[in-house]
Amino acid sequence: MDASFQISDAQSPTLGDYLSFTITDGAVTVPGRISGTALAVLSPDLDRETAFEANRERIRKAAFEMRRINPGLDMINLGSDNFSS
Repeated sequence: MDASFQISDAQSPTLGDYLSFTITDGAVTVPGRISGTALAVLSPDLDRETAFEANRERIRKAAFEMRRINPGLDMINLGSDNFSS
């Protein structure tokens, strides 16, 4: 994963049980989401926004892997399965 693959800060407010963010992959920008359940798996004692920031690199890595496996997706959706050890 290189510096051309980045994720934005979590967008607030987000309706529903997820946080939205934006993925920049070189010249391509794709919307992304991470479920509240995934954030609870990553940091069970933190609120969603704090969990997102505390696990930003893990979320970036999971988004990168999903993007490489499925480059044609219009949106990257991350769930708890993306973070099971």
